[in-house]
Amino acid sequence: MPEPLRHTSAATLGPNPARAVLRVLSLLLVSLFLLPLCTLIVGAAALCGPAARTRVVVVLTPLVLGSFALALWLRVRVVGRRDPEARLFVGNHISYLDIITAGIGAAGVFVSRHDVRDWPLIGLFARLAGTVFLDRRSLRSAVASAEAMAERLEHGARVILFPEGGTSSGETVEPFKPFLFGGVVARGVAVQPFTIRYTHLGSTPITPTLRPLVAWYDPAPPFHVHAWRLLKLPSLRAEITFHPTTRPVPSTDRDSVRRFSEEVWHTVSDGLHTDAGIHRT
Repeated sequence: MPEPLRHTSAATLGPNPARAVLRVLSLLLVSLFLLPLCTLIVGAAALCGPAARTRVVVVLTPLVLGSFALALWLRVRVVGRRDPEARLFVGNHISYLDIITAGIGAAGVFVSRHDVRDWPLIGLFARLAGTVFLDRRSLRSAVASAEAMAERLEHGARVILFPEGGTSSGETVEPFKPFLFGGVVARGVAVQPFTIRYTHLGSTPITPTLRPLVAWYDPAPPFHVHAWRLLKLPSLRAEITFHPTTRPVPSTDRDSVRRFSEEVWHTVSDGLHTDAGIHRT
């Protein structure tokens, strides 16, 4: 009898180093040709002001990240509809691949970990694109990042936020950090929650046994070990589900901010386990 699906292991997926090499070469080609070009375009747009930069970034983000997805054999399925009125997009954080998945779906400016600003080429593009860099270990950085996020929103940018404070296993969503919502609630910004799920490796559904092959969270192998293992596996399918937009009543009260963050958290968390009421596109 065939082995039950729940016992499927990485070995049964046929890891192949040749796949990893092909993907790495594809990534290098994309990085060497597309990233410099887009960096020049965004840099030129930035000379015309934040609004012009934002318009260019919204167009280029899906193009750049879609090219990375092709190179990685990552297929992203969008479920539901991105609300054109929403300014902040909030979702769960499972893997480094979430940047690609969420960027393709929402096409906005990211709130990112602080060290990304120093990455070769990608860091330069991220800075020019208006990325908000956040050092979660520093209260001063947290306050500055919240203000920078509010500034981007006022300039008409769509901002993508993972407010868990880190990645999770993909089985649950960690509580959101309320301080990141302070400026959003104070301004009554329209927020659209989304949920990311990684559904298949090749034709094999991702079960709890296989989830650590995609999810990268503590405790976890170093990035290069985890990524190389994943690159050797078959193509990956991701799904980003957009939920109904919510708009907070403008307030600076801490309890109001906390309640709103919890409301958004519940929506994202519920989306991890159900498709009820979602229109598929």
